Amino acid sequence: QAFEPRRVTSERELEILRQVEARVRWLSALIVHNANNVRPKRDGLKVGGHQASSASLTTILTALYMRVLEPQDRVAVKPHASPAFHAIQYLMGRQTLENLKNFRSLGGAQPYPSRTKDHCEVDFSTGSVGLGAAVTVFAALTESYLRARGLAPKAWPGTSEVPSRPGRMVALVGDAELDEGNVFETLLESWKHDVPNSWCIIDYNRQSLDKNVEESSFRVAERMFRLAGWNVITIKYGKRLRGAFDEPGGHVLKKW
Repeated sequence: QAFEPRRVTSERELEILRQVEARVRWLSALIVHNANNVRPKRDGLKVGGHQASSASLTTILTALYMRVLEPQDRVAVKPHASPAFHAIQYLMGRQTLENLKNFRSLGGAQPYPSRTKDHCEVDFSTGSVGLGAAVTVFAALTESYLRARGLAPKAWPGTSEVPSRPGRMVALVGDAELDEGNVFETLLESWKHDVPNSWCIIDYNRQSLDKNVEESSFRVAERMFRLAGWNVITIKYGKRLRGAFDEPGGHVLKKW
């Protein structure tokens, strides 16, 4: 079902989003730093936290949660972007400072978004990499099935208003997650059933725990999704980087 995108209407609004993005990036890095270097530990071991994987997704997360999403939409957050997700929840008043201080500790904010263990609202648990790319497709398929049989969702809590359009099921996945076999199986199912209202945003940062993701793997991913009938849009360079390319010597930067 088609929808009218909520566009940024002014430079002032865009600047506010940039400020929120900067705060999310700073806070997500601080969450990880506190867990590893500030919080007392019995054994002195660091607990990790994926600062780079959070930093590479802060722009997208900020745009989604602060501008794009509507109440019926659901998001499967990339597991390694959990600190950025919790930072956004904190800024929105849905997460506590105590949970952030206890990130990756018993009872604190979870290392990967969890519906059962996190105190803030989590749409989909994504503790196993590759899960988000699958669960959103089948969630969209389920809602499509129910609506086709006249089983529309209930009204939003505290209102009599029923969502007029189906929810958009958004998967935020890391590029290395595409190594998981269930992603290929899910894409085939999405083609078989012509699943609507499913988005998959791939964070192509080439970061993986056991390797650097192959430089040309984005071309393979693009073909894979297109073969399954998906509309693929590749966003490679942002405004700042394109501006840098226009500076003297910018062609060297682009080639690098």
